Amino acid sequence: MCTSDDAERKVKAARGDPAQARKELLEAAEIYLTLSMNADGREREHLAKAEELFSEARKIPVPEHVHAPAARRGLTFKDIGGLSALKEEIRFKIIEPLLHPEVYAHYGKKAGGGILLYGPPGCGKSLIAEATAGEAKAAFFHVKPSNIKSKYVGEAERNIAELFRAAREQQPSIIFFDEFETLGAERGETAANERGAIAQLLAETDGMGAKGQQVLLLAATNEPWSVDLALQREGRFGATVFVPAPDSEARKEIFKIHLAGKPLSRDIRGEELLAMTEGFSGADIKAVCEKAADIPLREYFRTGEMRPLHMADFLSALKGHRSVVGQWLAKARREMGSRNALEQYPELTCGAAP
Repeated sequence: MCTSDDAERKVKAARGDPAQARKELLEAAEIYLTLSMNADGREREHLAKAEELFSEARKIPVPEHVHAPAARRGLTFKDIGGLSALKEEIRFKIIEPLLHPEVYAHYGKKAGGGILLYGPPGCGKSLIAEATAGEAKAAFFHVKPSNIKSKYVGEAERNIAELFRAAREQQPSIIFFDEFETLGAERGETAANERGAIAQLLAETDGMGAKGQQVLLLAATNEPWSVDLALQREGRFGATVFVPAPDSEARKEIFKIHLAGKPLSRDIRGEELLAMTEGFSGADIKAVCEKAADIPLREYFRTGEMRPLHMADFLSALKGHRSVVGQWLAKARREMGSRNALEQYPELTCGAAP
């Protein structure tokens, strides 16, 4: 077990590089916090020392990667094939309020607030979020749980606060939380030391649409049933948008991407492939293309002959493939059914989700 001497050594080492100094102070604070749990008569002294060191660490600037806007610029809906109904919904709920807040104000609607994108994995939720920012000409903050979470007490809360501060400074802006079920999980199912981050997120997002700010919140999840209900209320992530499996036009574009550079035979029947992959995610289509390419590649090492991909290769690859969309849909229906929440997600029962 670490001692106060170990903590003091870390305090003395907290010099030079800001990131390293911050790390040493936080580790020293954690040692004192652990010592405060011992019944040795010095509990208050250790706790006070932990709070002092944590406060000192907080004065050191957060590393830039925590709140830096995404590097990719210029991505728009034109770069995403198909999904016209989804694009129209996002344009009305997200893009136009940022571009024309005065029009929405005329009808008593406020720009800002949050949207929860949900649906099966591999269907492009992150790509759609980036394109949304491009359409709205807004600064884009792509946040993953690893950017926010920390083993140090209070560090995640500070990262969240810094993120929102940076977004407010660059309005109009969009904060996109990826894998939101990890960061915004139900508090009753979250470890005690992680609940502070959810509380901070609740505080930062409270009434976003009513504060006159042009900061929009987007979040993506494969598990909407795992997201804390308090985060899904109006003013936070009050609207949900289902991101379905790609339609025919989108699947065509996905095939083009994953078959680019591969030798293809003239016997490949594109329309048939599109029909056979209805309900497939982009990740499914990528897997099918890779499996099909493996067949002539393996043959080459047996025969020494390099041949193109034939339709038969794709039929073989499709024969053994199980779509992740179907598996996700079955799980989603079970989870929502057990919570009596299917009516909140009509896409799961009305056929919008294959």
